[in-house]
Amino acid sequence: MRRNRRVILVSAMGIAVIAAGIIMAVQLNSKYGILSIAAQFQSFKVTVDNQSDFDLSLLETGVVTSAAAGASADELGKPLKSGETIKIRPRLSISGEGGIYLKYTDPREPEAAQTVGICSYTESLSGYSKVTITNDKVTVKENCS
Repeated sequence: MRRNRRVILVSAMGIAVIAAGIIMAVQLNSKYGILSIAAQFQSFKVTVDNQSDFDLSLLETGVVTSAAAGASADELGKPLKSGETIKIRPRLSISGEGGIYLKYTDPREPEAAQTVGICSYTESLSGYSKVTITNDKVTVKENCS
């Protein structure tokens, strides 16, 4: 009797481990899985992918609000070589609602910093954005709140 209980317990634990593995594999391959939903509620993170032919200089990330007192900026001063990707967790604060921007320079126009909105609306500085910079355009995929 005791041996039967052990066999059943070990079998149940094995099935649970296999099921957890399958769930994790599905979530990692799913665009809208539980892991993606959970990432939306973490502190804001931006991934910048430099697919241009030029090395860029990431100057700052910042918050734009309707009230100047609610804005903040985080100076980065990070180089981003052509073909590289970087993940940034900017140190920002917000009071109310606003948006998040990324400012960078391109060696073709070093005196004119480029500014791109990377989170169009946020109240809590949570979620994530992916910025892809090519020679011709900047693409932003955002999931922030």
